[in-house]
Amino acid sequence: MKKLNYFFGAVAMAIAMTMASCSVEDLPVPDIFDGDDLSTAIANHTKIVNGVPTVDLPAGVSLTMNSVVELNAPLAINGNAANPAIIKIGPDAKFIGGVLINNAIIDASEMNSPLITLGTADQPEWAFISAGIKNVQILGLKKALIYSGCKNFDAVIYVENCRVELAADATTFDFTKGSFPSVLEITNSTFWAPQATSKSFFSSQSGQKAAEMGEDALEQFNFENSTFYNLAKSKNFFTHRQSGQKWLAYTAKDCIFVNCGKSGQVVRGMNQGQGSANPVWNISGNVFNFDGADTSADESTGDEEEPVKDSKAVVVNFADADNGNFTQSDVKAGDPFWF
Repeated sequence: MKKLNYFFGAVAMAIAMTMASCSVEDLPVPDIFDGDDLSTAIANHTKIVNGVPTVDLPAGVSLTMNSVVELNAPLAINGNAANPAIIKIGPDAKFIGGVLINNAIIDASEMNSPLITLGTADQPEWAFISAGIKNVQILGLKKALIYSGCKNFDAVIYVENCRVELAADATTFDFTKGSFPSVLEITNSTFWAPQATSKSFFSSQSGQKAAEMGEDALEQFNFENSTFYNLAKSKNFFTHRQSGQKWLAYTAKDCIFVNCGKSGQVVRGMNQGQGSANPVWNISGNVFNFDGADTSADESTGDEEEPVKDSKAVVVNFADADNGNFTQSDVKAGDPFWF
């Protein structure tokens, strides 16, 4: 795979996530039709928008993806917000490289690979890469959402306004083979498993850590207004190459955690079960439930100056959590999609 400047990619992809308007530098391309393969659409209909290679999908188009899409540059795939594209991914398909998927329904039930693999070869020097999903529903995901199969990527990972079904016992953000996320940000989203998983939601165990890149590097985990259900039940929520360090930062604000991690230890579980004053903690306004009970009183960071603050002591009643319906009226927390 051709090497590229992933620092530019990270900046450009961040711009692509936040900007609604665009200027097209290339000429218009023909339409994309129902039944087309996404890899063909990418090859034939990519244009440059705000410096980012972009493919725009028609409203409600139904596509397949039956081969590996290996990217030589960051790519934004944009469906229609009011009528998202439907993408059915086959057993041998996946994305490799920095990709941002907007406005899509992804059927991953036949996939045998992670949805997005950051790269296939170790980088000779540290390089930046960004990837993420926005306004996306994923059904039947059996492997990682983000997987790093190589070393020396500093990754920025975004998930915004998404619903993700985890249909097998897999680590969702898997950095166990190397690289690390300087930012893993989940906002206004739901991650759920119909059968409780046992593997960590995030793991860099046996991988790399921020300190390997430089003394000023950070790993920041930012979860806000999101719902998490049946993930790493009775296990540590995260596992790390090294936990309890000053280069780690955890934010969890106005989220709902039900049957996640060990009972009463979701927060410590982000730090691999270790209470520590070393990381930066920003934990407030969350709901913690385990097996039908409020466990908020048991949650702790292990740092008296940065405690778990303003937890909502309530048991949340979801409409049909085991089938992915998290509609609730008990509390204004978690993914606002379900209010």
